Amino acid sequence: MAHGSAGEDNPVALNVAPMVDIIFCLCIFFMCSFHFKQLEGKFESWMPTDEGNRLIQPPPPVLEEVRVLMIWDAATQSSRRQVGNIAVTSDAEFVSVVRAGLARHAGAGRNAPVIIDAKPDVPWKDVVRVLDVCKSNRIEKVELAEPMPR
Repeated sequence: MAHGSAGEDNPVALNVAPMVDIIFCLCIFFMCSFHFKQLEGKFESWMPTDEGNRLIQPPPPVLEEVRVLMIWDAATQSSRRQVGNIAVTSDAEFVSVVRAGLARHAGAGRNAPVIIDAKPDVPWKDVVRVLDVCKSNRIEKVELAEPMPR
């Protein structure tokens, strides 16, 4: 048998143009109606309306260290040590105040360091003296504060 033209191989001719149009319309519909879940932005919260703005004092801030501030006193030509709000003069008083501060932190379950914050004009021998006093009294976690930028 002789084969005819190429049109005889496919007796049913399908027109795919309307099907492609419908697929594109469906794609556009779903793309326009799809809403992405927002990861950031608003979040729902319910605040009590009958409470708030009372005279309750906030808890005191939790300090994570015992800070020793060292300042040079130009009038007396000596350095002053201050632990928190307490100015200390002798080594024994310094050790007792630092140990009291460390005991407060240990009672709260924290291992707080002693941070020495010496101003730039304090001589290094005074800073080393404070380090020696801490080490001789078995205060092991001692750090030096980063100097403030000028």
